[in-house]
Amino acid sequence: MPVEMFWDGLEQRVAGGALHDGAGDLTPPAGVSAAAVRRVLDLEAHHLRDPDLAGQAAGLPQQLLARAAVTGEDALAGAARARIESRGLSALATRWRTRPPSAALLRILDGHGDALTGLAVDPGGALLSVDASGGAVAWDPATGTPVAHPVTGPCGPERAAGPAPVLAVATTADGGLVAVAGSDDVVRVRAAGGAEVAALTGHTTPVTVLAFADAPSGATRLLGAALDGTALVWDVVRGTAVVLSGHDGPVRALVATASGRAVTGGDDGTLRAWDTTTGAQLATLQADAGVTGVAVTGPEELLAVTADGAVHGFVMTAGVPHDAVVLDRSGAPATAAGPAGPGRALATRADGTVELWWTGDEPGRVTLTGHGTAVRAAAANADGTLVATGDDHGRILLWDPAATAPAGDRPGLPEAVGAIVVAGGLIVSAARGTGELVALDLRTGDECWRCDGGPGPVWSDTAGMRIFTASGGTVTERYAATGLAAGSVEVPGRVLAGRGTLVVVGDGDRVAVADARTGRIYRSATTGAPVRRAALTPGGSTVLLGADTALAAWRPAAGDPVVVPLPGSMLAAVAIDDEGCHAVAADADGRAHVWTVGTDRVTTVRADPVQLCAATAAGGHRAVTAGTGGTALLWDLTRAAVLVRTPLDAPLTALAAAHGSVVAGDACGDTHCLDLLDGVSATGPTIPVPRDGAAEPEPAPPVVPEQAGAPEQGAPSGQPAPRLRRLLGLR
Repeated sequence: MPVEMFWDGLEQRVAGGALHDGAGDLTPPAGVSAAAVRRVLDLEAHHLRDPDLAGQAAGLPQQLLARAAVTGEDALAGAARARIESRGLSALATRWRTRPPSAALLRILDGHGDALTGLAVDPGGALLSVDASGGAVAWDPATGTPVAHPVTGPCGPERAAGPAPVLAVATTADGGLVAVAGSDDVVRVRAAGGAEVAALTGHTTPVTVLAFADAPSGATRLLGAALDGTALVWDVVRGTAVVLSGHDGPVRALVATASGRAVTGGDDGTLRAWDTTTGAQLATLQADAGVTGVAVTGPEELLAVTADGAVHGFVMTAGVPHDAVVLDRSGAPATAAGPAGPGRALATRADGTVELWWTGDEPGRVTLTGHGTAVRAAAANADGTLVATGDDHGRILLWDPAATAPAGDRPGLPEAVGAIVVAGGLIVSAARGTGELVALDLRTGDECWRCDGGPGPVWSDTAGMRIFTASGGTVTERYAATGLAAGSVEVPGRVLAGRGTLVVVGDGDRVAVADARTGRIYRSATTGAPVRRAALTPGGSTVLLGADTALAAWRPAAGDPVVVPLPGSMLAAVAIDDEGCHAVAADADGRAHVWTVGTDRVTTVRADPVQLCAATAAGGHRAVTAGTGGTALLWDLTRAAVLVRTPLDAPLTALAAAHGSVVAGDACGDTHCLDLLDGVSATGPTIPVPRDGAAEPEPAPPVVPEQAGAPEQGAPSGQPAPRLRRLLGLR
């Protein structure tokens, strides 16, 4: 009973929006510490505040199980799994991922609808964030909730600093002033109480970077850089400006280095030092790529990062950098840099990693993981005890630098995962561009082998002993245990999909089923439209073909494909259940089209806020879809309804399912292994997708227009046409 009281009480707090009050008065399950519960709740609060997930019966234990599993809280993970099983629920819970969150991760803030472009820590304690749409939010880092601030107004996330969307924000060291750059090319400076001190003009293009600086005279100056290649230095009191002109392209980074001195970096690959009183250029240093971030780590030290992934260290004299040293060139493109306390700096990268660098006689770094998508903003408080970074999904991660330690991550792929398969006890992923293959142990995530392959589809034979990879019209058979090639064959056309020893190839509107080992064509057909994607049932008895405007069911032994129309959109993935009765197609507009094969009716549901990228059958009449929104959806295809919704905090690009597991590859090259906990029947409860509703369990026959999250019907339902009935073997 105490265990049930714990879970029931926790679910009531989530439903009531009182999660910030914690769970200190609830007695956790035996063996689970209150500290473990607090930590996992802090890390999952951004998901648990989502009303869609809160409407999912297993939402709370599923997310706590997933987070506890990747953070090493085994007792809590076991308790969450027991809760799911005791209530007979379905869930998709992360077992492992190749780059688990670092131990330094404190909290995740989620309130922006667009990519984060700027962060600043107010000395008063608030964290200010700006996104690509111009939204600004002030946060209380201790609770993860929005607070009132002069930048955002009394209601927290509502913008009140000016009439235009916010592009950049900066605060003075004492917190007395805050500057906000708007899309109207005006920079407004406000006092801590909210009163406007100055409205600064002079730029003819939007200001994207701001920084306060002190002048030799003691006056407060504000530096602002713009996309036109210039920077301005304003005297905040007088409103006058000094122009810093010299960059050949947008200025992406700037920092005050000493009294009356500043350094800027731009797309032209130069780092330039300036006298902010006169506008004179004091030095120019050339890099091999555009400068994306600069940070002062000490009175005589500067760190800069560039778009080619390099990290540069400089010695400074009187605020002017010199004696460049390349500290690292091994990472993904660097996107931003910022100070992180005395002797330390942050560098963020396009693959979602954050690096905490320390400078001095023996420079070094520690890598912080947890974002799962490109990070483009970084900030820290003055003493570096709180570090914040923001990513392209609109999330802010808060870090404790004192807790930095090796994350125990496993190397993933160097780019987005383009295809993935479960073969026996292995997960094999293929890089989208290069085709590099990596095989991971399904149970532990440990790497087993790595080799060059192909960027096309990847699949396995029935026994899981062999895998097949594709590159253009070449199919290569490999030993699953080692990745070594066993042979290859040319097939006529582009490889669309494979299963077992069969492969589907396409050339325009002509498709064929062939032997993946010999290349022999078994059957071919014409569809009337170019086929983008395909999927097969076991043995190839039914082949699902997807074009941008239609789906087709083809039984090669019976005749030509039978087509059902789709709303026009670029098709990203298709999947069909093992019986060939139900299918789903995912498109680039974030819609899932669910088809009951044997009828002329398709139900269309908004399933991702941006774009769907992957789909796979998941046993029974079920499938999983995923996309750039980072959420995996488990579907009951018989009702076009979602059973489970699992946010994974990364843009998902590939899916596969087997042996009670669902595996996903993401845009940063990482692999996620999820347990499919199957405790509910096909007639069990469903949940809305993603925020505005879901498909009706029994869609009505009339045609209705598409709405976000609502079903979109094709032709009225009815009995299959006689030709279609013959094709499917129906009586």
